[in-house]
Amino acid sequence: MSEIESHIMDYAKRHPIFTSTEIATAIPDTILQSHATLEWYLCRLTKDGRLGRIGKGRYTAKPRAFFIPGEADTDKELFDMLKASYHDATFCVYKGSLFSSIQHHLSYNALTYVETQRELTETVFHRFQEEGRRVFHCPDKKTFYDYVDISQPGLIIKPLVSGSPLQESGGVTVPMLEKLLVDIRCDADFDYLAGGEAFRMLDNAKSLYTINTTKLLRYAGRRHRREEFENDFNQLGL
Repeated sequence: MSEIESHIMDYAKRHPIFTSTEIATAIPDTILQSHATLEWYLCRLTKDGRLGRIGKGRYTAKPRAFFIPGEADTDKELFDMLKASYHDATFCVYKGSLFSSIQHHLSYNALTYVETQRELTETVFHRFQEEGRRVFHCPDKKTFYDYVDISQPGLIIKPLVSGSPLQESGGVTVPMLEKLLVDIRCDADFDYLAGGEAFRMLDNAKSLYTINTTKLLRYAGRRHRREEFENDFNQLGL
C-alpha cells in the first residue's frame, strides 16, 4: 500500500463518510502533490472495493452492495419484444417484486412496469389492450385503488421521466435504486408505498445498498422532491 493510500484508509477509519476536500486537508503537502493525484487514488480504492462512492466527491469507508435487479425482477422477453417493435424508443421494464428487498411492510406486487417516452405510452397501452392483456395507462390514485389489484399480474404503462437513473441488468434496461426511491414518492400507482413506508424504505436501502445521494437528489429535483429528500438525508445521517 502506498503512503497516500495509507493516509486515506487511516482517515476513512476515523470518518465513515468523508469528502475528497476534507481528506485532502488531512494529508501533508509533502506527500500529496495535487488534488488530481488524490482523486486517482480514491478512484482506485473505490474500484478495489475498499471505499464506496456515495455522491460527487463523497466516499464511505463501509461500502455496501450495489442494487442490481435479478432475472426474476425483470422481463427480458417483454423488453426484447418492445425494442424489436419500436427500435428508436427507450424502455425501462421491471416487476413489482423489485421493491421487496427494501420494503418494511412486505406487499406482494405481481405487476410489471413499462416506462417509455410519453408520446409512445398510449400506443403501447392500446397494443397490449388489443392483445387482451390486463393493462393500465398512467392510472391516477382513484383508478389505481378502484381497479388495480397488485396481487394479480398486469401491466402499468407510464412515461419515462427524462434524466431517470437507469442501468442494464441481463440485457434489460431497469431502474437504479435512486430512481425507485424517488418514484415511490411521486407516482400515483406507488401511493400504497407513500408516507412512512417510503421513509422506512429509504432507511432500509441505506442499510443494505450503496446510495448515490448526488444522483438521487438530482433526479428528485427533476421531480420537485429534492428538499424532502435533503431533510430525510439529514435525519438518517446520509
